[in-house]
Amino acid sequence: MKSPDVIHRKNCRLCESKKLKTVYKLNPTPIGDDYIKSPHTKQKLYPLILKICEKCKFVQLSHVINPDIVYGKYLYVTQTSSGLPGHFKKLVKTLFSKKIINEKSKILEIGSNDGTLLDFISSYGCQVVGVDPARELSRKTKFKTLNKKFDLKLSKKIKTNYGVFDLIIANNVIANIDNLKDVFKGISYLLGPNGYFLMETFSLKGVVEKNLIDNIYHEHLSYFTIKALIKFAKRFGLYIYSADHIPVKGGSIRFIFSRKKKKHKTKLLNSNIRVEKKLGLGEPNTYLKLKIKNNEIKNKIQKFIKFETLNGKKFVGYGASIGTTTLLYEYELGGFVGHLFDDERRRHNLYSPGYKIKVLNPKKIKKMEPFYIIIFAWRYSDIIMRKSKKYIKSKDIFIRPLPRFEIIKK
Repeated sequence: MKSPDVIHRKNCRLCESKKLKTVYKLNPTPIGDDYIKSPHTKQKLYPLILKICEKCKFVQLSHVINPDIVYGKYLYVTQTSSGLPGHFKKLVKTLFSKKIINEKSKILEIGSNDGTLLDFISSYGCQVVGVDPARELSRKTKFKTLNKKFDLKLSKKIKTNYGVFDLIIANNVIANIDNLKDVFKGISYLLGPNGYFLMETFSLKGVVEKNLIDNIYHEHLSYFTIKALIKFAKRFGLYIYSADHIPVKGGSIRFIFSRKKKKHKTKLLNSNIRVEKKLGLGEPNTYLKLKIKNNEIKNKIQKFIKFETLNGKKFVGYGASIGTTTLLYEYELGGFVGHLFDDERRRHNLYSPGYKIKVLNPKKIKKMEPFYIIIFAWRYSDIIMRKSKKYIKSKDIFIRPLPRFEIIKK
């Protein structure tokens, strides 16, 4: 029987309570990374609604898109994500310095993508295995990659073939999985008696504190806080070793759990939890304020664009990512943007989800008429403006939409 395209989840992913309250309703969007070859391809719009569990205060999306649809033609690759390869190199050094792994360690990565992180780790002599549902990416890795969705059933097959692991890593993937109970059972099942589980994910703190509204899309089902995840992981025999807010991707959290209870820096952990509490991450009113803030930004951007369009000015975008889709739909800008430019060549000549805006190589900017360039990849705006100097014309003007609307003249 064919699985449905979308499921409306009515109970909490962590505590299973049915007391879910809508706190932020975004405009429906297509699958955010579904950039396509033909502008005539039809694409469905799916609800994009944040809810909070009134019992455990966990924030989550209400609708789950079939993973086979989301990841079948996945275009995101770690290697071309600004700053991420360097971040992973530092992570590997940290793991060795903390003695979490050594040259004889066996490591499994869930969501191994193009293999960037495991390539770094294997260069030290470690044995590595990857798991990733994206077909095209998993075929190209240098090490063994299982082209599957990770769950308890797969973990049993992995254990039969590879045994237990000293470290399991899941970077920017746990938030994308609906059945967290099943996944944590699988992780627990595969960890050796002295093993560790490390996960990084974008932070709800970053979404609220820095207005990372473009981090809300259908892949991101869960919006973790430290306290909520510690309590959940403990149910599966995973004990907190450390939990730190880190700057990568605009704002992330790195959790390390251990199979055995170990000493951890209680003072630092409690400090990080207090920061989240101070931001009101468990309070519905926090998200009402965030919605009001983004409505104000939307109104400013639209007013400016409509005025300049009447005066004959043109608008394009820089950055053709999954977050771009969220911004185009939430701020209702699709009808004003003529082209999107992106450094990732795999996206060139594709069309954006829904609005069908053609993606071009930034080198073409120089040959086109002057325009305003909306930097949809706004967290990397300084890098983009520096790299694109050779393409930008004297009359081109940059716009940074977030964290607040800003016109940047060279």
